[in-house]
Amino acid sequence: MTHVFIAILGLWLLFLILRSMIRIALMNRHYRDFFAELTGRAVYRAVALRLGRNRDAGVLHRVLLWVLPAYILSLIIVYFVGAMIAFTFLYWGTHAVNTWHQAFLASGSALNTLGFATPTTFAGQWLAVPEGALGLGIVVFLFTFIPGYQAVIRSREDKTSWLYTRIGDQPNGVALLEWCQRAGIAGDMRDVWEEWEDWFRTLADTHSVLPMLTLSPSVQSGQSWVLAAAAVLDAAALAASSTGTKDAESAKICVRTGTRAFVAIAEALGRTCSIQQKMTRPLNERHGTAQALLCSTGMPLSSIVNQKIQWETFSSLRTQYEEALLFVARRTFASLDGALIETMER
Repeated sequence: MTHVFIAILGLWLLFLILRSMIRIALMNRHYRDFFAELTGRAVYRAVALRLGRNRDAGVLHRVLLWVLPAYILSLIIVYFVGAMIAFTFLYWGTHAVNTWHQAFLASGSALNTLGFATPTTFAGQWLAVPEGALGLGIVVFLFTFIPGYQAVIRSREDKTSWLYTRIGDQPNGVALLEWCQRAGIAGDMRDVWEEWEDWFRTLADTHSVLPMLTLSPSVQSGQSWVLAAAAVLDAAALAASSTGTKDAESAKICVRTGTRAFVAIAEALGRTCSIQQKMTRPLNERHGTAQALLCSTGMPLSSIVNQKIQWETFSSLRTQYEEALLFVARRTFASLDGALIETMER
């Protein structure tokens, strides 16, 4: 009876490992998988302990560069150890070997495809075949997806660099709208909002499925995709509420898409409740400052008579994404200093 129970336990553990691999590598949806979450939390805690209170941009960038490699390698180790334990249970439970020591050696031998301790029994030989295939699959299968993860990060950072190149090392919503004015496209920014809408949509599809991608930094030190997203969302909210142009609907859709992306990412990162953020100045005062700065650049703004409506529209749009954005920023060690979220002073 004990052998049967141990064999069933081994099958159950093997099922959990295979299900976890399928969820992580194949399914286009985030699952709170036990193995992936356990590994992710361990890596995140190690990073948090390494950083401590140090938020120096150079140190932060160097440490975060190791997050994705550490996560992938740790997950492979977890799968290897889990599979070896599962098959150890199966070898012993099916009477393929007589002792736990022999079961452990047989499992390790087959999983590493070395074959130095393959049992001579019928059950042992038949268990060794799928275990060897699983051992190869764990390494090859997961490493196959690394180029895809890197492509996702490069695509994300291409757009981030686009923003930093145009508006400087401290991007914010007003700076982006000022650049549009200088570039002569402030009268119709639909192309800008639609391109960033695509960026947010891709972000939601990738970073909510594998949350550890959120911690992968830009190739360029000092750049942050979270800060870039904050600047674009604030710019779109300002444009939709305050500018007298015909692209207001495109700006609203950009905000809506960005909001959905950050809500999905925040939930994948474990957000369970809202967070409170202390503002340096009241939001309506900073909104007025932003409008004054835009007006001084010649930006086409709506009539001053509608200022209350503009404020209400901006506040409504900004409320949609603020909490999720702040949560993601905190979890990814991103600083929002200089963004409209913190202050409009420049």
